[in-house]
Amino acid sequence: MYLLFAAMGDMLAHDSVVTQAKVADGSYDFKPYFSAIRPLYTEADAVFCNAEGLTVGKEFGISGYPSFNAPTEFAHDLTAGAGCNVINLANNHINDKGQAAIDANNAVWEELKPLAFAGANRTPEEQMTVRYFTKNGVTVAFLAFADYSNNENYTPYGLNIYHNTDLVERLLGRARANADAVIVSAHWGTENSNAVNPDQTAAAQLFADNGADVVIGTGPHVIQKATYVTAADGRKTFVWYSIGNMLSSQLQVNELTGIIAGFTLKKQPQGGLIVEQPTAQITYMSYDWSTGDRAAQRLNTRSNLQLRSLSQSGTAVRDMFGQEYSASERETYVKTTLGSDTGVEVKP
Repeated sequence: MYLLFAAMGDMLAHDSVVTQAKVADGSYDFKPYFSAIRPLYTEADAVFCNAEGLTVGKEFGISGYPSFNAPTEFAHDLTAGAGCNVINLANNHINDKGQAAIDANNAVWEELKPLAFAGANRTPEEQMTVRYFTKNGVTVAFLAFADYSNNENYTPYGLNIYHNTDLVERLLGRARANADAVIVSAHWGTENSNAVNPDQTAAAQLFADNGADVVIGTGPHVIQKATYVTAADGRKTFVWYSIGNMLSSQLQVNELTGIIAGFTLKKQPQGGLIVEQPTAQITYMSYDWSTGDRAAQRLNTRSNLQLRSLSQSGTAVRDMFGQEYSASERETYVKTTLGSDTGVEVKP
């Protein structure tokens, strides 16, 4: 018995992303952003996405960086358009508008009925509830934790913070006792750095020691290495330290280069589980922006935003960032950054 898993990184509803999605009747349609990449993971049984920020619409004021709140269509189209069905809510932007907005946000996701969503909570009881789903005979526990909240005024239960080691240990203990596979989402790391920092290393060890099979990292907005962490009992935990951005209109070439991380969770007949066949499909987020507008940082002039596989992107990388950048250079960058520890197959 096995389950195919695909994981995509930060889905950021920047102002330009939202503006391009607005249609004539005043509603929003984000589904076209995903039309080119959806075929890359159609066979996946579970599709992880980091919904970076709130998706509660006009009631709380639609806004982009630095206080994110997307239209409710954003959540709907992440499921209907991108196919996301395992949703991380533990990130530094989820509390941008306070606990009432978290409550409303969870209600939006609950109505959409994904396989699992976790990391932000309406009550103490919800915080202590482990999310499970079963596909192909494999029962998966999904847990999510963040490093911090940009808005430091948050309730004790509103956001799962992994520095609360008692919370980590209790939730992972329950998950390990009741699931074949334990997947942990970790929103952490130094923004715009490909280097794994000591806090990430310590947190990955904490997750491994308490029974995680796979850790999916987001938060740095760029990719970081994939590796194995050895738990205290000798088990191996597969850690994607950062899978980078997916949907965004950030400014640097590394921020626009992401991966769809794939892996198989295989349940062993004699008991136990192995993680195998890790892959990384490279994606690239492009947009049109004139040299003059870029120099003047006129952000509202960015247009023609497109999310595609690197192989579908043509000369977009070079057109945006100059001759030293290309699709082949991006492929080398991804391979070098992920490293060779896990044998990840990189696909452009």
